[in-house]
Amino acid sequence: MSEDKKRSRFKRERVSERTLFLLAAIGGALGVLIAMYRKRHKTRHLSFRLGIPMLLFLNAVLYGYFWMAN
Repeated sequence: MSEDKKRSRFKRERVSERTLFLLAAIGGALGVLIAMYRKRHKTRHLSFRLGIPMLLFLNAVLYGYFWMAN
């Protein structure tokens, strides 16, 4: 989020939304959510306001499952 925000200010090539969602999906949803609100970036996009918390929930469920499986 921070890098994408910096790139947007300097009119450079942006980080795709697909990449941001992929990072959240593979376990970084909490970091993406925190960065999203601390940097005030992508907070107006409904897909991010709904999608990232859902991915955070999915991350938590999967972490719990794998933790309990051991």
